[in-house]
Amino acid sequence: MISSILLPEVRLLLILLSTPFIVFIVHVILIRVRPGISRQLTAVQAILASAAPLALTTWSFALKDFSPPEMLPAILYSLILYGCLANTYFHFFNMSETARRIRILYEVYRAGSLSPTVFESLYKTTDIINIRLIRLVDMKQLRQEEGVYMIGRKTLLRAAQFVVIWRRLLGLETENL
Repeated sequence: MISSILLPEVRLLLILLSTPFIVFIVHVILIRVRPGISRQLTAVQAILASAAPLALTTWSFALKDFSPPEMLPAILYSLILYGCLANTYFHFFNMSETARRIRILYEVYRAGSLSPTVFESLYKTTDIINIRLIRLVDMKQLRQEEGVYMIGRKTLLRAAQFVVIWRRLLGLETENL
């Protein structure tokens, strides 16, 4: 029914724009089915788990109706847009999970106003570092052996190296990363 009403381009766009909602639903399910797994890793798994069903839906309701010359560009567009929307979802979630600025704004909102000494009590440096180390170990980006940390998987390390190069090319400071 919908297939005959809307153009394939419109159907494609509507399906792809549903990506963050689909990933969110899968993310909610994964967090509840597998508690205790790194929340960032669970977000990545939700993105990956959503890809195949969204690809099948995209093909069934939109891509198959494109003419042969339009097919490849439509598939490439779909892949790029899915990647961008999934990346945005991950970073939006990650920001809600790790950004101190979000917590500071929320704490001030809840209290109405806060003094600098209250912030110091909320943010103990050792707690902040320990939480991040635990997250990196949970994501297997770091491993701990005999009381020291070493690089594990190199996914985030490569991303960090890319960020340093990018900042250098832009002429921005890289020492405080």
